[in-house]
Amino acid sequence: MKLWYAKPASDWLEALPIGNGRLGAMVHGGMERERLQINEETFWSGGPHDYRRPGASRYLRQVRELIFQDKVEEAQQLFDERMKGDPELLHAFLPCCDMMLHFPGHADGRDYYRELDLDRAVATTRYRVNGVTYTREVFCSYPDQAIIMRISSDCPGKIDMAGELAAANGEQRVRFAGDDTLVLTGQAGKREARPRRLNAGWDGPGVRFEARLRAFSEGGRVLRGEQALEVRGADAVTLIFSAATSFVNYRSIDGDPGAKAAGVIERLQGKTYGELLGRHLEDYTALYRRVELELGDGAGDGTPTDERVRMYAETEDPGLAALFYQYGRYLLIASSRPGGQPANLQGIWNDDPWPLWGSKWTTNINVQMNYWPAESGNLRECHLPLFDLIDDLRITGAETAETHYGCRGFVVHHNTDLWRAATPVDYDAAVWPMGGVWLVQHLWDHYEYCPDQAFLRNRVYPALREAALFVLDYLTEAPEGTRLAGKLVTNPSYSPENHYIDDKGRRRYLTCAATMDIQLIRDLFQRCMKAAEMLGVDEDFRGELEEAMARLPGMQIGKYGQLQEWAEDWDRPDDHNSHVSHLYGLYPGNQISVKDTPELAEAVGRSLELRGTHDFRAWPAAWRIALHAHLRDARMAHRRLVNLIALSANPNLLNEKPPLPMQIDGNFGGTAAIAEMLLQSRSRYDGTAAVYEIELLPALPAQWSRGRVKGLRARGGFELAFAWENERLTEASLHALCGGICRIYYGDRSVQLETSKGDTIPIQF
Repeated sequence: MKLWYAKPASDWLEALPIGNGRLGAMVHGGMERERLQINEETFWSGGPHDYRRPGASRYLRQVRELIFQDKVEEAQQLFDERMKGDPELLHAFLPCCDMMLHFPGHADGRDYYRELDLDRAVATTRYRVNGVTYTREVFCSYPDQAIIMRISSDCPGKIDMAGELAAANGEQRVRFAGDDTLVLTGQAGKREARPRRLNAGWDGPGVRFEARLRAFSEGGRVLRGEQALEVRGADAVTLIFSAATSFVNYRSIDGDPGAKAAGVIERLQGKTYGELLGRHLEDYTALYRRVELELGDGAGDGTPTDERVRMYAETEDPGLAALFYQYGRYLLIASSRPGGQPANLQGIWNDDPWPLWGSKWTTNINVQMNYWPAESGNLRECHLPLFDLIDDLRITGAETAETHYGCRGFVVHHNTDLWRAATPVDYDAAVWPMGGVWLVQHLWDHYEYCPDQAFLRNRVYPALREAALFVLDYLTEAPEGTRLAGKLVTNPSYSPENHYIDDKGRRRYLTCAATMDIQLIRDLFQRCMKAAEMLGVDEDFRGELEEAMARLPGMQIGKYGQLQEWAEDWDRPDDHNSHVSHLYGLYPGNQISVKDTPELAEAVGRSLELRGTHDFRAWPAAWRIALHAHLRDARMAHRRLVNLIALSANPNLLNEKPPLPMQIDGNFGGTAAIAEMLLQSRSRYDGTAAVYEIELLPALPAQWSRGRVKGLRARGGFELAFAWENERLTEASLHALCGGICRIYYGDRSVQLETSKGDTIPIQF
């Protein structure tokens, strides 16, 4: 599968992304002037510091009392003044540098073509000048930790070029290391805060970086220019780029970026381009080729990708949906690899020194959505950076839980950054201490998709237990005279990034026991208890969780037939907020289903209607695709997919979220949702034994009347392959990676299979 174009990128929104989890680059494909805009995952503003506000916990009781007494405005003011983090703004992910390549005399090239080959993770630019065909191939290698470009022509001695490096912001210095290596050093320096963009200021020294560009020519010569590498009369040129920062961990920026960047270049000395490409392909294809997806007959493949996007709303192009799916998997491989940082709001690609919202990790939907496709898309290794982030936050979050709430365990609010902030930050959205509760669900999902007792014991259960400890301490009993008297509630509570209007017409944010809080806590407690039972530990603690869970409020259906977002029936028909936090229980949670809780599922459908039948774009459209898929509404799921691609995809298919030029959660959420339209799975436990339920084609739209998929992952460690024609399943098989019992559903038919590890079984209904 390929994204391809008949013209160079005119701006960043048309450039093609490459990455290896640590380095990311946007390739513009210019002829006379080529630009690679480059990011390094740890080049951020700021530096190690503590976001906590000493003494904050002293005010928690007063804030709670004010909310219970319906003095919400006073509670909000007190929290903002005394309980927010210090500082209140977080730091930003920064662009590192640009690689600029100059090809004199190439401005009027003809027969132009550029592509991003998803199967190989190679971006290619090709054109003709004066009868000579020039080709550039570029990829970002994970095994070699470098960006590698090959420039060739079909006539010997025709390549003349110059290569430069320039820092995107902050200090910089350019020098040479020999005649064939250009060195750029720089540092992120002092910054003024920009509150409207949610970017913190910084007064101290920042992260240092070093970038290196080495040229190897076949024929011709490599020369030292004034501040550029120059190549004259070459048959072909291989460029190797490396970059590193002084970041060691969230508490130290004392590393040596020069040694790291130089070490990469030196290790590749003597390697041919073919060897480097081969190592890259061996690594990348082992991940990407696990899943194959075909939708329709591929009729749209002969049309440039930017034109397909423009026409998508008016034409049936199932192949573009398949391309969008595989592109999402490509982006996850490119932005999230073991040992590195997780994918942030823009993955690993940002060219703005002051990115809106900081291009950080927003934990009230966005970073979670980034990882929704990791398990079903058979990219479980790409999930690991998120778990490393969680491990760091278990440390800073434990300090925050004690300082801000006087609680055990660990807490995360709605945003974090490279320095592992866990405090309430930014604006009203700050008052949401459920970020950690949601994040640890990903560890449980990773376990369920391939049950591994060692992983459960060593990584899943400790994080679940610490999150549950915080919740046990944070829950408080609602007093007499309140709607939920005697229940255990969260207070203060907040439904992410939405307000309510109470029965007196007051616009407010803070409340107690918002629906999403209770759904998240119920999932956390159930999974923590199940993990402890499987491991045979903490019997008394299980009892505490069970007792607390019995006192949680239940979900409620309101006067419009909707699932209430708050404990009070404050939902309103004119509320078209993008967030649908209270629908978490349907997806990605599993407390609500058409089969088990039909009344609640109907209420979710009604909530989606009230939230708006108009077109949505970006990540809100992506979440709605999955929600409709779980309601078995294939028509609406497909409509929201059309919204997502036709209204949100830039020419390079990266998701646009105005006013941001790109926010990658829409890509990842859409990828996960396409998988949910084709396959859904869940676990049912009898004691410690699980039966895994797998449903094929639960929300197949009429537009995808024929297709084939191989390699989608289901809970229990099962890989599925199946095909359909005229909207009817024609063949299916299952491969058991772990072994166990599963029940496969298709329509009103089902079959139960008892499998052993390594079995491949045809599915017969």
